[in-house]
Amino acid sequence: MPLWKLELLTTEEKAFEIAEALGFLDQSEAQSVSLFDQGDRKLVEAIYLSEGEALTAQAECGGEVSVIVDKDWVSEVQSGLPAVKAGRFFVYGSHEKDNIPKDVKHPILIDAGMAFGTGHHGTTKGCLVIFDELLADGFTPAKILDLGCGAGILAIAAAKALPGSHILASDIDQDAVDVSLENARLNDAGDKMNVVQADGFETPSLHAKQFNLIFANILAGPLTGLAPDIYKATAKNGKVILSGILNEQAKSVLNAFKAAGFSVEPRTTLDEWTSLLAVKRL
Repeated sequence: MPLWKLELLTTEEKAFEIAEALGFLDQSEAQSVSLFDQGDRKLVEAIYLSEGEALTAQAECGGEVSVIVDKDWVSEVQSGLPAVKAGRFFVYGSHEKDNIPKDVKHPILIDAGMAFGTGHHGTTKGCLVIFDELLADGFTPAKILDLGCGAGILAIAAAKALPGSHILASDIDQDAVDVSLENARLNDAGDKMNVVQADGFETPSLHAKQFNLIFANILAGPLTGLAPDIYKATAKNGKVILSGILNEQAKSVLNAFKAAGFSVEPRTTLDEWTSLLAVKRL
């Protein structure tokens, strides 16, 4: 049975939002969503099992639909994702399993899937770089939250580096929860972390709880709106790693978290993305 491909060339500012939408459309769920550099623009590519699903996505987001004939689409997608090293973490796909450096402490297997976050994106890598720096400074948070976990990579990284910590991953989308659970199993982290479906902080699994470290790799808009809730959910002297922020959005997100009560500083810039570190002093 042939597979179908939707391709959409767009601006860098729109690509992340469109890729997320394509991955989680109710009537048209992509098997894989990828982003590729095309000069100063981005190519969003989504793979579907049927033409109808691809056309439904096209009606929502635009782009061009074409059939994929006689291709191993999984290998094709994976081959476009080189392994990524971020300090002690090494994120790799199945096609890179024989190339793990001997000095890597925490290899993390993450294959491309419909939940965003393979570690190859500047936002996820930025979070891992900051996390590695915090660990190097001796930071050992007892309670960790991966908010909007996507594929679960940040929670898995925490489970590998801090197996004695209590680690909770949450996402609004059940598909992301399922993918995170499977990735945790593949990385022998399934018994070291919990994954739940949650919309914000009012669900029972998150309500009135505080964490020593929060990963929040989502989008600038939701981050800004969630800043007061994230402050309440952060324990005294706790830290929040913020990403999913375009360089030009960094100042507004920084100001929102300062207004909420955090001390905030830019820590990592990769490609067009900025990652921030927020600290709750009181």
